Amino acid sequence: MPIFSIWIAGEVMRGLLETHKDRQLAGQEEVANSKAKRIYDVLDKYPDIYQIVPDRSVRSRMNICFRVYGGDGGQEKAFLEGAEGQLLQGLKGHRSVGGIRISNYNAVDVGKVEKLTT
Repeated sequence: MPIFSIWIAGEVMRGLLETHKDRQLAGQEEVANSKAKRIYDVLDKYPDIYQIVPDRSVRSRMNICFRVYGGDGGQEKAFLEGAEGQLLQGLKGHRSVGGIRISNYNAVDVGKVEKLTT
């Protein structure tokens, strides 16, 4: 039996209960949706710069993928360097797809999303 995995799941549940009280999982879902909306709103505001890869109808709130200036390699490299200078790391897209990928998992706190979007 994977005891460590069960322990971790218990700690996550305990954290949800402490953080969201009676809202529990729904509270975490609201946070996740809010973070994704904030990121997509910024990307959508500047369509000449950021081109979101999937269609609006199939957007993910966990992995937000986009191109910078239509996939211009130099511009995307500059974007990544600027982000890393702000201590925002791990934004480089998958090696077979390229672009930029924002991983917006539950462990990413709202403060990091705010830093990225301001």
